[in-house]
Amino acid sequence: MIVVVSCLHFPDDERIYHRQILTLLRNGFEVKYYTRSSNSKNLSEKGLVHLNFSDNISISQYKKIIFNNILNSNKIFVIHIHEPQLFSLAIDIKISTGAKVIYDVHEDYPAIINTFSRWNKNIKRLKEKYWIFKEKRFLKHVNEIIVASSAIVNSNYKAQGFNPIILENFPSKDFINENDNKKKIKNSIIYHGSLAPERGIIELIEALPFVVNEIPDVTVSLYGSFRTNRFKSDVYSAINRLKMNNVIFLHDHVLHKDIWGKLESHMIGVIPFNDNPLTRIGTPTKLFEFMAARCKVVCADLPPMKRYEFKGLKFFQSGNIESLSNVLINAMHNISNKDLLFNQEKIKSHYNWDFISHRLIDLYVRLLS
Repeated sequence: MIVVVSCLHFPDDERIYHRQILTLLRNGFEVKYYTRSSNSKNLSEKGLVHLNFSDNISISQYKKIIFNNILNSNKIFVIHIHEPQLFSLAIDIKISTGAKVIYDVHEDYPAIINTFSRWNKNIKRLKEKYWIFKEKRFLKHVNEIIVASSAIVNSNYKAQGFNPIILENFPSKDFINENDNKKKIKNSIIYHGSLAPERGIIELIEALPFVVNEIPDVTVSLYGSFRTNRFKSDVYSAINRLKMNNVIFLHDHVLHKDIWGKLESHMIGVIPFNDNPLTRIGTPTKLFEFMAARCKVVCADLPPMKRYEFKGLKFFQSGNIESLSNVLINAMHNISNKDLLFNQEKIKSHYNWDFISHRLIDLYVRLLS
């Protein structure tokens, strides 16, 4: 039995469930999957046991429940964790059951400290040092490391003898619609993902009046969950202040299997990220998903967006409202189906989960042999 644990992600998370867990199930592994989310029912697949708990309980309580549940379960061979908040649980399970530990690193956590914290530079530096110490101590209990990007691999991993497996957040080929008959909504823009300040959502809203002046029938669909109620209030205030109520349409988080129809019906996919330590490192999954859905992509001029061989990407200066509005207008006036097809072919041939999923299976086979 393999145990997969997440405490902060939606149960149907693209990386955890749709890529990794479904791949393990298809290859004959049995998986017990623990999640903490108030907006989900238990998932059902052959070989899967999914236990979802409300996020009203604390992470500390959640870990105690899982620990007791695992001790009363069939023997487990691997515990695969997806957040650093689960370090102590993984250690306790390993000591109690002998299970091997996989540490799946989604983000560069020092970059998170430097992006989100409001402390001064000295305190940030101390927090970063403490994080490095804490992670280094945890690594003594880890058997394998998975990272979402080569940019996340740090010196601690190499120094302790790890050669992390890189599993990028590429989309599955199953979702790529090869039928070119999907009708695109004219002058439509879409964003999906976390709705948070560092994602450039306010800047996108403030750029839209300039776009409307040139393209009056433009519409923008935002799909996702707000990180905080305060930011939700800021977004609605900006929409009302700029009179964009008939231009911007806000939607809740959509299940992974349902977002593809939304992407395929829009002309432009926008990635309006602000420049910060976190966005300078991680490549957003939506870049590949937009390409797979044949969307023209407008994105901030950040290093991760420029790593891949795509055609026709339109870059704007991150944080610059005038630059963003000009590039959006230009993109809508200059859409090349040839470029869109080229990019989709790149996804189908190389930048897809099916192309790299063997790395996950190879890791598990090696770990369990």
